[in-house]
Amino acid sequence: MTILAGIDLDPHALKTFSRNFPEATSIEGSIRSDKVLDDCGKLLHQDENDSPFVVVSGPPCQGFSIAGPRKAGDPRNRVLIDAARAIVKMQPNCALIENVSMILAPAHDDRLTKLKGILADGGFHVLRILLDASEFGTPQKRKRAFFLITRQPLDEKRCLKELEAYKSLSKGTEETFKDLPKAAIRPDHYDDEIEYGSINNHLAMQHSRRVMTKISKIQPGTGPMSYRRLHPTRVSNTLFSGHRAPPAHFKESRSITVREAARLQGIPDDFRIYGSFGSQMGQVTNAVPPALGEAVLRVLLQLAVLPNERHG
Repeated sequence: MTILAGIDLDPHALKTFSRNFPEATSIEGSIRSDKVLDDCGKLLHQDENDSPFVVVSGPPCQGFSIAGPRKAGDPRNRVLIDAARAIVKMQPNCALIENVSMILAPAHDDRLTKLKGILADGGFHVLRILLDASEFGTPQKRKRAFFLITRQPLDEKRCLKELEAYKSLSKGTEETFKDLPKAAIRPDHYDDEIEYGSINNHLAMQHSRRVMTKISKIQPGTGPMSYRRLHPTRVSNTLFSGHRAPPAHFKESRSITVREAARLQGIPDDFRIYGSFGSQMGQVTNAVPPALGEAVLRVLLQLAVLPNERHG
C-alpha cells in the first residue's frame, strides 16, 4: 500500500507525517479547498501504480467527543461533511472516515443523514461500525466509529466476521512499558530536532513537588480525569488530548511521556513525533491505533475492491 499524500492544517502534524513518510507529499491546507483537492488529483494522475485509490479521513472529533465541549455549533463539526464532499469530488474506489463513538449518538442523526445523502448522490454507500481498539491488540480501551464508504453496499455481518481474524489479546500497561528506559526530564528549552536519550519522545514533565505528592496518593486504576493513574495489569482507559493532563504512570509519580502514550496507542518506537510537547501528545492521543486502522482498511479493501483489481 502506497501513501500518496497527507493533508492537514497543523504544521506540526504535517512535519511528523513528512518525516515518517518521506516519499509522500505533505499538503498544508483544508479539504474544503478546491486547490488542495486539485493537487491531490494531480498526484493521482502522476501515479503509475494501478492499485485501488482509497481516501482515509479523521475529521476533528472535539465537537463530538465525551471529553470535549460537544457543542452542536462547533465549526470543527462541519469537517465531517466536508470530508464527504471531498470524497465525492475525488471519486476513489472506496473511502474510510473515522471518528469518536459519540458521533453515532442520536443528537448527531441529522448530520449523519446529510453525510449519507452527499455520499449517495456521489455514487457511494455507507456502512457504519463501532469497534474497540483493545480487542485488536492495543493496550487501551478506545471505541471508534468507522464509516466504510463503497461503490456497492457492504454486508455488516460479513464485515464484522472478517474483522474477527484481526482481533488479539491486549497487554497491560506494565508489560507494554517494560523495556522502556527510565524517562529523562524534559529540558526547559526543548528542540524537537534533537535526539534526547536512546529513544525518541521519552521525556517526562517537570512536575512540582505538590503535583508529584498528589499523584503519589492516587491508587493505580483510579483518579480524576487529570492525573488519572494507569493500572499495571489492565489496559489504559481512552487517552484524551487538550488541556487535561495525560494519565499518570502506574508506579512513578509523574504523567506518562509521549512515547509511553504512543505505546498505549500501538505506535511503533521508530515513529518519531515532532512539534512542542503539547502538540506531540495531541497528535498521539488523537491518532487511530495502527492495528485497528490496518484491520479496518484491509477488510474494506477485501470487500470493496473488485476481484480483478490488485490490492495496493
